[in-house]
Amino acid sequence: MEYINKEKQIIDTAKNKKVLHLGCVGFADLETSERVKLAKESLHFQLSEIADTTGIDYSSDAIKFYQENDIFDNVLFGNVEKLEQTDINDTFDVIVAGDIIEHISNPGLMMEGIKKFCNKDTVIIITTPHSFGLLSHIRFLFNRFTEGNEHVMTFNTQNIVTLLERHGFTVDSLDTCYQKNSMSKPMFFAGKKVFELFPKHGGTLFVRATYKTV
Repeated sequence: MEYINKEKQIIDTAKNKKVLHLGCVGFADLETSERVKLAKESLHFQLSEIADTTGIDYSSDAIKFYQENDIFDNVLFGNVEKLEQTDINDTFDVIVAGDIIEHISNPGLMMEGIKKFCNKDTVIIITTPHSFGLLSHIRFLFNRFTEGNEHVMTFNTQNIVTLLERHGFTVDSLDTCYQKNSMSKPMFFAGKKVFELFPKHGGTLFVRATYKTV
């Protein structure tokens, strides 16, 4: 297990590949107007710059704004729990589900739907808050722990692996990671050294998995 840079790892894996990005609008706790203002700071924007990227998201208002204002032409409306209903009939080199699995009522449905887009070499990347991350634990001890407004479940190193294996996926690596917005915080670099030594205490899980098609 390592403590890694989330965005860099995703971009390095996706560069020049065919990518499916689930929950691509991002910034879920903000109003739609704020989310679209941040479009060019999003992971989807970065992926669109370096890969053949298709996004799926449930935020119809944001997608409409993107299309009307020529921001993104590669985002489709869809429910990640009902991926079999999308009009996409192709496989991808990389499938990214970044910080979305904790938002959905039945993550197993998403995993089943992802199979439609997998070939034998497809890399699936899933990131999600780590329920046993050190900072979350400290906040919990002092009654200051909060989840995202739309989060309905939490994951740890055991149950994320159990979920994926239950649905036929193989976990190839399991790390923790930091995100770009963390790097501006005063104590980031001191904390980074600690988490590099003890990565199991990092705040966000970073999973790479594959699905071996028959």
